[in-house]
Amino acid sequence: MSGDDNQGKASDFVKRILSVGVGTLFLTEESLKGMISEFKLPKELISGILESANRTRKEFLQNLSSELIAKLSDKMDPRALIEEILSRNEVEVRISIKPKDGERDTR
Repeated sequence: MSGDDNQGKASDFVKRILSVGVGTLFLTEESLKGMISEFKLPKELISGILESANRTRKEFLQNLSSELIAKLSDKMDPRALIEEILSRNEVEVRISIKPKDGERDTR
């Protein structure tokens, strides 16, 4: 069995797993290993499956976060939000400068 063939089967398997539901994206690697070990697959195929699953999970989460940020940015004006917060609240800033423990200015 060639490496490309293994990768193809691994990709197909990951697609089947992901089609079960979004919940599979949040399976731990150990959970996924346990799930695929039941199929008695060769080690190189298992590593290919895990690699594909991790890559797919990472891409999905990156796309999801990008889309959420884009949607929120479209719906919200950050400047207006800050102005509203500042107009409704009192802001108090305190700064204290003192020597660190054990350190004294010897000038």
